[in-house]
Amino acid sequence: MSAEVDWVLEQFASVVTSIANDYTLSDGSSVTLERINREDSKILEGDIRTRTAELQQGCYVGAASGNPSREPIGFEFDNRVEPVVGVRVEGVHIDEFGHVDPDGADGVPFEELVRRLRRALQAERHYPAVGAPDTTFTTLFIENEAPQSDDFADYYRTDFDVRFRGYEELPDT
Repeated sequence: MSAEVDWVLEQFASVVTSIANDYTLSDGSSVTLERINREDSKILEGDIRTRTAELQQGCYVGAASGNPSREPIGFEFDNRVEPVVGVRVEGVHIDEFGHVDPDGADGVPFEELVRRLRRALQAERHYPAVGAPDTTFTTLFIENEAPQSDDFADYYRTDFDVRFRGYEELPDT
């Protein structure tokens, strides 16, 4: 588990609340958004058919560490670091008993869900207080957004990367 993954999932907490407050299903219950640390949980691994039952319980946003970049700065013990967190957002259309409704009448519009998740991260893009040891981040970028919803009729998915940029100050020992 990385501090960056934990931080990204923590930023999504406000989206969980706002989606539940703003969108309901046809039975009057709130739309559910679950946050998943993909480094610890297998809940969304496997093929689409096995995930359908899970996705009928709500929409999911998962995060996992990507390939970090580390480059020494000069002759000191400091590094320029750029860790990456991969984010995956998934949901199923209401016709398949999911929580996604493009109109927003009986669920959440998937594009709105993704927009709120991006905005939650972008609100903290300058000097995000991630809490990684000996590391200060100056900014973050959302990159490589890959909507994949067009590949399937009732399954919605978008992936994107969150790249942090900062400096790691190591002790002189």
